[in-house]
Amino acid sequence: MSVIPDKKPGAFGSSPDAALPESVFLPPEDVGGAQPRHPDDEFGRYLRPPMPCRDGRYASRLLRRAEGTVLIDYPVAGFHTTLLEHVTRYRGAGAAAYLRELRLAAGRDGGCTDDAGLWTVEETGIAGPRSLLIRLHEEFEDPSGQPASKDSYLIAARTGQMVVVLADLGWEMGSGRADTVRDLVDAALRRAGTLR
Repeated sequence: MSVIPDKKPGAFGSSPDAALPESVFLPPEDVGGAQPRHPDDEFGRYLRPPMPCRDGRYASRLLRRAEGTVLIDYPVAGFHTTLLEHVTRYRGAGAAAYLRELRLAAGRDGGCTDDAGLWTVEETGIAGPRSLLIRLHEEFEDPSGQPASKDSYLIAARTGQMVVVLADLGWEMGSGRADTVRDLVDAALRRAGTLR
């Protein structure tokens, strides 16, 4: 597996050109033998990294040095779910600044809503200081045109100059689970923390 840097043009600038080594991502032995793969350019873009309700508050975006994303079809009881792992390396105090900006955006009373859905901070300090467990609630129409909704859960946490975003997106129209990312985030942080 080779991890290539994410590219995303837009009002907030481009992603860094540097790729992260695959050693900073969860390996097959940590995810039930599943093989991580690089997503296409648009899949899960709103989580790479998440910047909900972004109206200019994310100054930390200018401090990104390198980043990458993998998808994992993760086996769960009797089925599987989609995990997205995004890792960003920042300059200086950028990692801490990003988590502060994310909490300010999604941690308001009732969360915040943008094109992706309703972002709500469910818990803080779950994987170290300033780490966040966030629920993203999406509403849409199912293939038959009926109203439907799903929840994705993500943890954003820091190790040194690295920020790991680990999200359980569920499968198709099924929701993800907070327990899945809770169970895997420590391993993800250990892997990301190996890069110096």
